[in-house]
Amino acid sequence: MVPIRTLLDLFGYVACLLGVLPLYIYLDYPLRVLFPVALLTGFIGDRRRRPLLGRRLGTLLSVLAFVFYGFRLNVADVAGPAANLLVALLVVRLLSEKQPRHYLQIFVLAIFALAGSSLLTLSPMFLPALVLLVTCITLGLVLLTFHGSDPHMRLPVGNLRSLLAVGAVLPVGSLLLMLVFFAILPRTQVPLWNFLNPSPTAVSGFSDKVHPGAFARNAASGALAFRVESEPLAQEDLYWRGIVLNVVEGGSWLRQAPPEGENVRLAGGRVVEQVVYPETREDAYLFGLDPTEQLRGVRAKRSSDLTYRRIRSREKTGSYRTVSRVGATLMAQRVNCTFYLQVPTSVSQRLRDTAARLAAVADTASGRVAATEEFFRRQKLVYATSDLPDPDRAIEAFLFEKKRGYCEFFAGSFALLLRLEGVPARLVGGYMGGSRNDLAGYYTVTEEMAHVWVEALVDGSWRRIDPSRLANNAASAEFAGRGRHLGWGRRLLDAADYYWTRAVISYDLNKQFELLHGSAFKLRNLAGEGGPHPLIGWLVLVVAGLAALFWVLRRVAIRPEERLLNRFLRLVNKRFGIVAVPHYIGLQTLAERTGDARCREFVSIFGRAVYRDRSLLPAERGRLRRLLKELRDG
Repeated sequence: MVPIRTLLDLFGYVACLLGVLPLYIYLDYPLRVLFPVALLTGFIGDRRRRPLLGRRLGTLLSVLAFVFYGFRLNVADVAGPAANLLVALLVVRLLSEKQPRHYLQIFVLAIFALAGSSLLTLSPMFLPALVLLVTCITLGLVLLTFHGSDPHMRLPVGNLRSLLAVGAVLPVGSLLLMLVFFAILPRTQVPLWNFLNPSPTAVSGFSDKVHPGAFARNAASGALAFRVESEPLAQEDLYWRGIVLNVVEGGSWLRQAPPEGENVRLAGGRVVEQVVYPETREDAYLFGLDPTEQLRGVRAKRSSDLTYRRIRSREKTGSYRTVSRVGATLMAQRVNCTFYLQVPTSVSQRLRDTAARLAAVADTASGRVAATEEFFRRQKLVYATSDLPDPDRAIEAFLFEKKRGYCEFFAGSFALLLRLEGVPARLVGGYMGGSRNDLAGYYTVTEEMAHVWVEALVDGSWRRIDPSRLANNAASAEFAGRGRHLGWGRRLLDAADYYWTRAVISYDLNKQFELLHGSAFKLRNLAGEGGPHPLIGWLVLVVAGLAALFWVLRRVAIRPEERLLNRFLRLVNKRFGIVAVPHYIGLQTLAERTGDARCREFVSIFGRAVYRDRSLLPAERGRLRRLLKELRDG
C-alpha cells in the first residue's frame, strides 16, 4: 500500500524539475543554487512532515520575490525576470507546507515555467519535457481528488498500473492534438509574442564595422552560427559570405552602400543549392556559400556586392534557400575604382614606402597582388589569437614588429597595402570552414569559424584572396582544422538538434503551403499507374500504429483480475451456452450451473483473492490461466 501523499509529493517534485530544467542555464546564479537545494530540502522536509518555511515566512518571501523581479522588468527583457520569478516562487513553495491547493500552485508554476522557457530557447528538450510534465500533472490531479477526500488514503500497488495507464491517455491524446494544431495553424513571419523575448545576444563579431581584434574574440566560442544542408564540398570552397566592408577609417573597416550603378555578374562556376538554418543574431546579414547568386525564403535586399540583408530585422528567419556558383568569376561592371582606393590620412610613412616598393615590382594588378603575397611570406607572419598588436598602430606593428595576428590583421593589412599600390580592394566578412555531419547531410558552422578575407579587382573581376593562408604556420593554424569531422556521439546529438530545428523551429508559413500543395498533389495521384501510391502505405502504417496504441492502452488500463474474469465469462458462454448471466447470480452459482470442476476451481481461487480485497498472487494467476486453457481446449 502506497500513501497518496507520497505519490503527490513525487509527481510534484518531478513536475518542478521538468518545468525548470529547460531554462535552468538562463536563471540568475543564486536561483541555480537555491533550486536544487530546495528540491532536496523540501523532499526531506515533506518526508518528515516538517517544512522548512512557515506560512507567514513563505508569504513574505513570495512578496519580496514579486517586488525584486518586478523592478527588473523592462520592455527590452520581460521573459528573463518573469522566468526567474516563477522559479523563485517554486523554491518558496517547495520549502513550505503543502495542502491540496499548494499542489495545484506547484503544477501551475511548473507549466508556466516550461512555457516561459520557450521565450528564451526552444531546444529539443522542450517536447519530451512538455509530454512528461503533462503526464505528471494529469496523474497528480487524479491523485489530488483522492487526497482531498481522505489525506491518509493508501493505494494498493496493483492499482498503480491502472492509474498510470488511465493518466497516460490524456497526454497521448494531447500530443496528437498538438501535432495536428502545430501543422495546420497559420505560422506568422513575426512572432506574436516577440516583444516578450529578450534582445538577441549573438556573439558574432559581424557588424558595419570591423577593427583589429574584432574576430579574435570569437576564437574560443563554439556557439552555433548556422547549419547548411548541402552536398559535400571541398575544404577550399567552404567560404560563407556575409558582409562586404569597403571603407577604411583609422584602423577600422566600415560598410557603406556601394556606389550607384555598380554591379557584378557571375561567370562560370558550379551551381550548388543550400538550405541554411541560422541561429538568432543581432545583425540582419544572411550568409550563403560564396558567391551566392540567389536567396529565397526570406525577404532580403541584395546589394551589388552580393551581400544580403533582411528587410525587417524582427522577421522570423527559420530557414532560407540559397543558390551559389562555386568557383565562379565575379565580373565587375561599372566599378568606381576611386571609391575602393580610399585610404586614411593617418597611414604611416613606413606603410606607404612599403606599398611603393611593391607597386614598383609590376605594372599590372595581378603582378602587384603576387608581389604583396610574396611580401607576406617573407615577413614570416604567424596566425595567432593571443599577444596581438596594440590597436592604436595595429597594422604596422603586425607587419613589422610582433608579426602575430588573427584573420582581420592579415586581411586588413593586405587590402590596405593593395589600395596604397593602386589596386582596388575590399574586405569580405563571413565564415570559413564547417564540420560535415554525414548522418543528415549538412555542415555545422560555429562562431569560432568567423573569418574575413580580401577581394581585389584584378583584370575586371573581383578575385578572392585569403591572406591568412600566407601565414608561416598556415598548415597547423587554428583555421586549418575547421573542416574536421566530429565524433560519432557528437554527430548523433547534433543531428537530433538539427532535425528539431528543421521540423519545429524553421516550420513557417512557406513550409505549410508546400506541405498543403504536396499533400493535395499526392491525393490526386493515389490511383496512378504502376500500383498503389506510396502514400497509401504511410496511411496504413499510421492507422495500424494508432490501433496498436489503442490496444496497448486498453490492455494496460484493465486490471489482470478483470481480464481473467472476462476470459472466463466468454469461455462459459461459448462452451456451456450460458448467454446472459443475471446480475443477481454470483460466480459461485454460475460455476455450479456449468457442472464443471474446472469452473468451480476457477471461481474458488478468484473469490478468495478478489472478495477479500487483495490482488491475485502470481501463482494464483498462473493456475487460473491454466484452467482457462483447459476450458478452451476442451
